[in-house]
Amino acid sequence: MKRTTSRRAFIAAAVTSGVAVAGCSQLQGSTDGNETSATSPTDDGSGTPNGGGTETQDYHYTDRGSVLDDFEDLSNWGTIRGTQIAETNDVYKGDQSVRVKNPSGGGAGIFRAFPDGLDLTDQDLSIAGKLESPRPGKLAVEVIAPARSDHLVCRRYIPDTMDDWMRIDLGYTGKRGEPDLSNVQEIRLIVLSDDEPINFVVDDLRTIPKPVDSGRVLLSFNNVRASHYDIAFQELQRRGWSAMETVDPDEVNSNNALTTGQLREMRDAGWDITSLPSPNTPLPELSTKEQRRVIKDTKEYLDLKGFTDGKQFMTIDSDKFDRETLQVIRDHHEYGFTFGASPNTVPPVENATVSQVYGNDLNGSARMINLAAQYNQLAVITFPDIGPNSPVPESEFMQLMNIIEDWGDNLQVVTPSDLLEMEQNL
Repeated sequence: MKRTTSRRAFIAAAVTSGVAVAGCSQLQGSTDGNETSATSPTDDGSGTPNGGGTETQDYHYTDRGSVLDDFEDLSNWGTIRGTQIAETNDVYKGDQSVRVKNPSGGGAGIFRAFPDGLDLTDQDLSIAGKLESPRPGKLAVEVIAPARSDHLVCRRYIPDTMDDWMRIDLGYTGKRGEPDLSNVQEIRLIVLSDDEPINFVVDDLRTIPKPVDSGRVLLSFNNVRASHYDIAFQELQRRGWSAMETVDPDEVNSNNALTTGQLREMRDAGWDITSLPSPNTPLPELSTKEQRRVIKDTKEYLDLKGFTDGKQFMTIDSDKFDRETLQVIRDHHEYGFTFGASPNTVPPVENATVSQVYGNDLNGSARMINLAAQYNQLAVITFPDIGPNSPVPESEFMQLMNIIEDWGDNLQVVTPSDLLEMEQNL
C-alpha cells in the first residue's frame, strides 16, 4: 500500500510541477518548466495525400476532423508580439496561410478568441506549421479554458533539418489549474527564442474527434540493447504488455545486443520489431535516392527475418529529417517515429513524425504519460539501454511502469500495429 501511495503522489506531482505555463505566459516572465533537451512510388506503405492545395503542392494532407480555421480570413486573429501578415506565396493548403515574425526575437505569436466558447472535450487539435527561425525550435499552442489560470499547453519540437511544412498533432505537455475544455475561450500560437529572429507560418488548424475514452502509451526500445530482453521484455511479460523494438541490422547479434532469436521471441509475444535505418551520415544529408535505398534496405532486412508486422514502422535515427525523408517514410512505412517532446492524437494524424519523448527523463516521461491518460492522447516513450551505468536506471524504468499500471483502465499500453488497426477502422 505504501508503494502505491508513493506512486500516486508522484503522479500528481508530475502532472502539475513545472508545467503550468508556456508560450505567451513565458513572454510575461513565467517559464514552462517542460523543456526537453533538443540534443537529442508506394511500397506497401501509408498512402498518398488526400486533400486539396495548389497544383505545385504535394504535402501530406488529411481529411480527418474538421477545419477550425483555414487562415483565409485573418480578421479573427490578434497579435501577441511581433507582426502577422497574410502569406500567399508559401501556403500549405488553399490560397493563404499566416506568417508571424519578430526580427528582435524573444517571442512572437497570434491568438483567436471564442466568445461563445469552443468545446474541445472530445476533440484534439492538429495544425500545419513551418518553422523558419529559430531552428531547432518549438511551436507552442496554448488552450485557454476558460481563463489564464486554467489552461493547457502543447510544445512541439521541430529539428533544424526540417525545412518545410509539417503537420503537428497538438498533444498536451503541461497544464495550469483545472482547465474546462467544454469552454475554451482562446487559442494562442507562439514561438519563443533567445533573441534569435522569429519567423514561422501556420495553416489548416483542425479539430480531431477522439475515438477513445482512455489514454494510450506506446513503449519503444531503441536499437536492440541486451537489456531490452533481460529487463524490459521480462517485466512487460509479467504485466501482460507488448511494445516495439527498433532494429539497426548491423547491431543485431553483436556484443551487448539482442540476438535474432530473442527478437523472434519478442515478436511471438506481440512486440512489433521495427526499422531503425542508421547510415553513417544523417538522412537529410543524403540524396533522396540514397535515403530511399537506406530506408528500403532496412525494411527488407526485417521482412527477410520474418518481422512482417514490424517492418511497417520506422524510427528516425538521430531525430533528423527533412521533407524528402518524410516522403520516403510515407512511401515505405505506415508510421515514422521521432523525438517531438509531446504526446499525439489517437491514432496519430501525421503518420511520418509521430512524437516521442525520452524515457531517460523520468519526470518528463511521467508528465507525458499522466497527461495522455487524463486527456485520452498517446504518449510514446522511447528507452535506450536500461540498467547500471546506463541512461535509464532499472529503478526508474520500474517506476514508470508502475505509474502506467496505476492508471488502470484509463491508460492502455499499445503497439504500432494496434494504432494502425485503430486508424484503419476509423
